[in-house]
Amino acid sequence: MKFKLFIFTLLALFITSCTLEPFPEPIEEDGQIVTISATIPPETRVTYDDTDRSLSWQTGDTLLLAGYDGTTYKGSKKFHWTGDDSFQGTEVPGATTYKAYYPGNVITLDKNGNVQLPAYFWQQTQDGNNSTAHLRDKLFLSDTVAKATNNTFSLTLRSSIIRLNLSGIPQEVGELDQLIYMVETASGVFKSVPLNVSGVTFSATVSSITAFLAFDPLFVTNIAANGKVRIILLGEQPYEWSATSIDGKNYIAGNRYTGTVTGGWTGKELINPLSFVAEYNVNPDGNGFVTDLTSCTASGYFNWNSADTINISGYHLPSMEEWYGIFPERDTYVTYVLFKNEGSHYGISKNVIVQGETINMTSDFYNTGNNVSYALRYKGTDMVSAWKYELLNYNTNTCHIKITSRNVAPSIIIDSITVNNGAFWTTGNENDIVRCFPASGYIYYNITHRGGAGYFRSTTVSSSNPTTSALYMYFDSGTARSHSSYMNTRTSVRLFANPD
Repeated sequence: MKFKLFIFTLLALFITSCTLEPFPEPIEEDGQIVTISATIPPETRVTYDDTDRSLSWQTGDTLLLAGYDGTTYKGSKKFHWTGDDSFQGTEVPGATTYKAYYPGNVITLDKNGNVQLPAYFWQQTQDGNNSTAHLRDKLFLSDTVAKATNNTFSLTLRSSIIRLNLSGIPQEVGELDQLIYMVETASGVFKSVPLNVSGVTFSATVSSITAFLAFDPLFVTNIAANGKVRIILLGEQPYEWSATSIDGKNYIAGNRYTGTVTGGWTGKELINPLSFVAEYNVNPDGNGFVTDLTSCTASGYFNWNSADTINISGYHLPSMEEWYGIFPERDTYVTYVLFKNEGSHYGISKNVIVQGETINMTSDFYNTGNNVSYALRYKGTDMVSAWKYELLNYNTNTCHIKITSRNVAPSIIIDSITVNNGAFWTTGNENDIVRCFPASGYIYYNITHRGGAGYFRSTTVSSSNPTTSALYMYFDSGTARSHSSYMNTRTSVRLFANPD
């Protein structure tokens, strides 16, 4: 049972040389055991074979069937491959029709039957050159037309695949840790697909790699006309290739694309987003910076309008999207940086702005409950970095948050930076970036509140009250997060460096 994954040409993307083209789990006891037929469209075979661009069912493959009674979701069951196009499992009590999803061993459904992919679903590691084994569990297929179990489920591919034939790679890259494919989907907006790599070392005799990435075309939707395409190699020394796609390209589910690069690699300097934040708050006159990193009494205070008059060469007032690149956004009922409470959050995906570019990145957070919070941020980008947030000297005139950030290898996990009370941070800190944010508080109706909280101006208005309220970066004894306040509140100002 096969179907052809169409090959499309990406015009001008890669200049003149580029064409884009175990055992089954136990059957659950409740409900009647049934066998269903599930096919992949003609010329598709679910281990990926790039020779004929095909997929095939394999031992251990599992479908997740979502059961419905009419439009009412009744629950789900796993069905396990038994050979040919057959899968066996138990019916969902009360269900008369079903939708099917693959890979059923990792997909979950919410209370309404909506698909929930794991946070790390698209994370993948290629072992060696020209290997496709890692694609197996990154191919998302579904049949969302509800039907009875005696009908055949015809699954369609919702992933896309890109094959990158890369050569002319400098030997200075050495042992390759990660390859990042990054595209500009709209002006100044970048989406990336990271691929961890093992078993590939570039040398005087090895200068090429064929890499395969599965990606979600609903996330990496397209390349904008005149948009940039970047391929970043992170190894012993980082290198980058880049070009402009004149005509752009739309990515379509089920397609396999191919790209070829034969040279043009340049050394890349890794940057840390925290380095673009000014070291000091703006002074009371608004024409320069204070000289004390942690004093809660030295900073100037500015309301919404007066902050706009600050004019310090090389710096600007940040938007909240820029602040979110430093302090994570408060999500619905969730705050990721906590000082009094323990807790962890993994695979948190957010759009942030760094130096004028919107970047989607993923973060993991670990809160100790002892005034220290750790994070591994900018995963999936070339700015992957470890972060440490410390609340110090609370309720004094030197109360402040100290943020320390360090660029790290893509292979680093959050446990590496938190184990043994954060021993990671005691060595190898020569290039750490550090910024302190004093709890200089705010002035409201001429009453000054300081020493217990920090408020920092942004250029983003409140969506609920855009004429009277704005968003601020805020912290107190328990948390650091975004906060809405009145525009006539006078707060501290921390500037960000202008884009190069």
